[in-house]
Amino acid sequence: MKFPHKDHFLTGLAIPLSAIRSSEGNAIGEFPDLVELGRLCQKTGIELVQLLPINDTGLESSPYSALSAYALHPVYLRIEDLPNSKVVQKELSTFHALYDKASRLNFRQIVLDKYKILKNLYADQMASILEDPQIRDFVASNPWIIPYSVFMDLKLKNHWAGWQSWPEHQKPSASFIQEYWTSPQHTQEVFFFAWLQYHCEKQLRFAKEQLESLGVAIKGDIPILINEDSADAWAYPETFSLELRAGAPPEPGSPEGQNWGFPIYRWEVLERNGYQWWKDRLLQADKFYHAYRIDHVLGFFRIWATPYQNYSANLGYFLPSHFLSTADLQQRGFGPDRLAWLSQPHLAGRFLRDRLGLEWANVVEQALDRVGEEDLYRFKPFIDGERKINDMNVSPHAKSFLIQEFRNRALIQVSEDRWIPSWTYYNSSAYRSLNDHERWSFDNLAQETWKKSEHLWEEQGNRLMDLMKNTTPMLVCAEDLGVIPDCVPRVLQQKRILGLKIPRWSRNWNHPGQPYYPVTEYPLLSVCAPSVHDTSTLRQWWYEEPDHQGFLGAIGEQEPLGSDYDEETAYRVIRGLLKTSSFLCIFFIQDLLALSADLLENDPNDERINIPGTVSEKNWSYRMKYPINQLLAHQKWIDSLSKLISERSSRTLNDSQKEAVSCNSSY
Repeated sequence: MKFPHKDHFLTGLAIPLSAIRSSEGNAIGEFPDLVELGRLCQKTGIELVQLLPINDTGLESSPYSALSAYALHPVYLRIEDLPNSKVVQKELSTFHALYDKASRLNFRQIVLDKYKILKNLYADQMASILEDPQIRDFVASNPWIIPYSVFMDLKLKNHWAGWQSWPEHQKPSASFIQEYWTSPQHTQEVFFFAWLQYHCEKQLRFAKEQLESLGVAIKGDIPILINEDSADAWAYPETFSLELRAGAPPEPGSPEGQNWGFPIYRWEVLERNGYQWWKDRLLQADKFYHAYRIDHVLGFFRIWATPYQNYSANLGYFLPSHFLSTADLQQRGFGPDRLAWLSQPHLAGRFLRDRLGLEWANVVEQALDRVGEEDLYRFKPFIDGERKINDMNVSPHAKSFLIQEFRNRALIQVSEDRWIPSWTYYNSSAYRSLNDHERWSFDNLAQETWKKSEHLWEEQGNRLMDLMKNTTPMLVCAEDLGVIPDCVPRVLQQKRILGLKIPRWSRNWNHPGQPYYPVTEYPLLSVCAPSVHDTSTLRQWWYEEPDHQGFLGAIGEQEPLGSDYDEETAYRVIRGLLKTSSFLCIFFIQDLLALSADLLENDPNDERINIPGTVSEKNWSYRMKYPINQLLAHQKWIDSLSKLISERSSRTLNDSQKEAVSCNSSY
């Protein structure tokens, strides 16, 4: 859908749909709750609602771990709005009594309990549902429904286990999926999931239409990656490189890198049919959103790929990359023996005996081969990754030692004739053992490889950003955080795609004192987001950050503020942030609630949504303290927020700014 507001600076509100409390008293936020949220936005002058992903994630609470690129999560259905829902009224009353007053979400259990109620309602009306022409038409116009429904039926029959562990049907053919769908033996079961998606889409479309009538746009979030345990990876494995996992390279704060566990795309396969899978995904999102956020836009230019056999991302590499051939390496003086030395860890016997003690002989027998007659050892060929080492029958100390040494290499052999320097090659024993000339040659090869790779990243980024921008009329925004190559901002600017600015991180890190960039100097084509789902809230950050002076200067606040993040401090911080020259300024609702102390949690830590890299019951379990109807009645808070937003909304765009924003879409 075309973005409706392009003549003034806009303010938005971000929230996980699951976190909304409404006057309906539901256990979790639901699609119809967006209408009440829209009324709150209209009353305060907010013109955009940004949602975290709402795709079906099954029992997984993280919205970035989808079971489908297309399906919406049935947990957001309002069962009361479904036809003949009175037959499950007693179950619904028990369900809401159990969860409505909870301070945080028990996502997994809510999903399981809600599925039970939905299945009972479906069973009561199954005969009429199976003959419903509107649902039949819905299935016919959404080809993804059939593989998704078959996948979900098999998943539930396997007690929600991932398809990789199913006893059968791990590699389905297209004909198997179609036959399963049409088989009288399975029709009733698979159609349940089509019925759920029909009503999910119906409720969300209605909410979108209501928000449009209130003058409020919806911004969605499209994660770049899809779970391996998904209908897409199961039904279309050729689209994904299941032997590689996406992540991030090692850095000082994360020496093992990040392995996110998601498979990467085979872009060359997608390109053959014009990226139709991605086009269909964007067109599906276009039914519900006026704008969308491209999650991890850097991954469309390059992605850090780690072999599935490893837990860490230490031995990963960027795709695409300019790889070295055996001939390239030999021309620089690295013959077969040198290649083996650089690409395979070599462990001296004395070193092994010193580190492993009495266990060394057992470890050698299981994991290592001796090199000729030397007191030198290499890993056995079958040990192709950290997982194999972890499966060995040796002590935890030995496993940790072997895994560390397995990573100790300067060169990675990607395939028979493709090589690439490891990301931290300069720390490897093999590199340090080279003579000065060899080090110089290897350094030059590494620099040449990365320099040539940047051209590949820019070429791919150009192609894929054209795809993202031109497939639908939605306003395109990109999450371009982290250490990014120069080609990323260049391409985003050329395509008129909005970047992301997080004020606490928008600093000149290479300048003495690392000063903050003033918010009034942010690019027009950007989104100013004072906090995001993976950061602390403004209030929490305020208490954690020892010095606010530079930040206050960046938001134009000349007078000092106290150490307590009270209502006055919140007002002045938000007022300063709203001066940003970014076209969109989007606050998470927790940051806006800080304008009234009685709306806040006692502990600022309870307002955080997620802490990346951690596993905790608190992650993704945040719920609003009060329902929307109470916020609508909170006149003091409404007045304070409305005043701030009206000042920003009154700032109109000039003609060149309007053109720049309008050019964000080719529609």
